[in-house]
Amino acid sequence: GLIRLLFSGDIGTKAKLLQIDPTGPSGIDHLICESTYGDTERTPLSSDLRRARLCNEVKLAANRNGALVIPSFAVERTQELLADLIGLMERGEIAECPVFIDSPLAIRASEVFEAHLQELENGEALRRAFNHPQVRFTQSVEESKAIGRFRGFHIILSASGMCEAGRIRHHLRNWLWRTDATILLVGFQAQGTLGRILQEGTRQVRIMGEQINVAAHIRTLDIYSEIGR
Repeated sequence: GLIRLLFSGDIGTKAKLLQIDPTGPSGIDHLICESTYGDTERTPLSSDLRRARLCNEVKLAANRNGALVIPSFAVERTQELLADLIGLMERGEIAECPVFIDSPLAIRASEVFEAHLQELENGEALRRAFNHPQVRFTQSVEESKAIGRFRGFHIILSASGMCEAGRIRHHLRNWLWRTDATILLVGFQAQGTLGRILQEGTRQVRIMGEQINVAAHIRTLDIYSEIGR
C-alpha cells in the first residue's frame, strides 16, 4: 500500500516571537527530521517565561556594569532577542541601555525582516525595536571597533552564534578577561566550537593568536534554539 513520508529540517518551538506556533502533522506513516536535540527532553516554554528568564540574565549582567555580550545567529535569533530586550525596556522591567547590533549579515537580515513585518507575528514589536533610540546598528569596521571604547553597561549582539568567526571574536577578545563582563550563550553550541569550550568552563582560550584568561561570567540561556537546531 501507499506509505506517507514527511521530511523536515528544523521543527521549531512553540511560543516563538515572530512565527505562528507550528502544528503537528497527521496522516503520515514516518517522520524523518534533523534534530540536534533529539536526545534531549526540552521543557515547554511560554513567551512570558522566556522573557522573564532573559530579564533575569540582563539584570545580573547590569549589576556588574560591564558589557553583556551575546553571540547570536544573524537571521531570526538576533531579531527575536532584540524585540524581547526592547520589550523589557518598554515595560520598565530592565533599565534602558545601549544595544549594539554588530553583524553586517544581521543588519542586512533585519532590513529584510523590516520589509515584511506585516507577515510576522508580533511584527509591530519588532518595528519598535528597530526604531528604538537605544538600538545602534554598526555596519562599518570603524563603528564596530568604536564599541570597544564604550563604558558602563551595554549589550552587544554579534555573530556568529557559536563564536567561531565574525565580529563576535573581537568582542570576546575585548571582554573575556574582565570580571565585569557577561557572555550569554543563547543557542546550541556544537562540540569543538569556541562557544562550547567557554560553556564547559575553560579558563583560558586563544583568540586571533592571543592567549586570554577567562574571567568573564559565562551564562547559558538555551531557550531561543529551534528544537532541531
